[in-house]
Amino acid sequence: KLLLKNHIFDCFLADLKLHDGDGLSLLPLFHRLRPDGLFYLITGHGTIDNAVKAIKQGVRDYLLKPIDLIKLAHKLEQDFSQHKPAITLKSKLSPYLNFQDPSTYNALTDLPTYATLDDPVLIYGETGTGKELVARAVHQLSNRKNEPFIAINCGAIPETMLESELFGYEKGAFTGAMNTHKGKFEQASGGTLFLDEIGEMPLSFQTRLLRVLETNTITRLGGESEIEVDVRIVAATNRNLKEAVEAGLFREDLFYRLDVLPIKLPPLRERPKDIIYLARLFLTHALTKMEKQKKIPLFSPEAIELLLEYPWPGNIRELKNVMVRLAIKLPSETKEIEADFLKTLLPRQVTTLSKGIFIPETSTLAEAEQLLIEAALKRTNFNRKLAAKQLGISERTLRRKLKHK
Repeated sequence: KLLLKNHIFDCFLADLKLHDGDGLSLLPLFHRLRPDGLFYLITGHGTIDNAVKAIKQGVRDYLLKPIDLIKLAHKLEQDFSQHKPAITLKSKLSPYLNFQDPSTYNALTDLPTYATLDDPVLIYGETGTGKELVARAVHQLSNRKNEPFIAINCGAIPETMLESELFGYEKGAFTGAMNTHKGKFEQASGGTLFLDEIGEMPLSFQTRLLRVLETNTITRLGGESEIEVDVRIVAATNRNLKEAVEAGLFREDLFYRLDVLPIKLPPLRERPKDIIYLARLFLTHALTKMEKQKKIPLFSPEAIELLLEYPWPGNIRELKNVMVRLAIKLPSETKEIEADFLKTLLPRQVTTLSKGIFIPETSTLAEAEQLLIEAALKRTNFNRKLAAKQLGISERTLRRKLKHK
């Protein structure tokens, strides 16, 4: 441990059975000091079960004695040649994003290149996967990094307020408009405008946004003159926008205007190495902030299995919340976190009443049908097969109704 604390190693080989402890116990310290390094475990009594558990904890490989030094040298050379691009990418993104899993690396491979361009970036990913962090990384790695980064959640603002929020308003434009107000486009001019949850933007407003993106000009509410804006657009969505286009709920021309440089973030449940790495990171931060324990405890193999098996519907955000709760509840001087204790902190499945939709009593049968179809498509993330099943009709019937709406 003293050696690890006083030197930075790109590669570390540890025997499973040390004279003063367990070689695997050095892994958290090694990853904390060198997150991009390669850690190998050496043992004379290997089993498939132990190897799988070690690799799940972040060990690069599980090596059996006796070690053939020539084969080991070739292996290290091969691993480093494969790992070098990932190390380079992580070093560029480490101030903004933390990850270890190959699937995350694959998703973010083009991000540094995208950042140097001025074209729109469209980030796909479930809620809580870190879309805004990725957007900020794009901004910070661009030549606009010293200019404003302005974010707006398109799904959190009523349609009646979207125009004034995005384009601003002139004094006297409406009751209560005592002063001229610059909208998000003007505030972000020279920098980056992040349009979060773009898939939730009302269809009727999408035409207005498209025109601004095509002309780089806005007109304030209550104003007459056009104002030029220089904005790099980064948008994000947790929906399948192609399906939304096919369903007529998102403009096709706006989709192609935004979907120039796509980044698709995998959900946390598909990033096992990130689950363990981020769990340790969040727990370490929480315990350090609380000054509760001198030594950060390890997760038991069973606790690691639990972390990997849990589906994490809230993704990284949920994992962080669980680790904060764990830090609060953890007894002092705990050396190892057991699965049974961790299980008590995971959110329980709750049954909630189904959400309803509002159908005006003056609606025609066709209008009511259309509202139900739109609600089913949104509820299933625009999966037409599943939406049709929930509506009790065939997928062919659903396609026909969408075509003739």
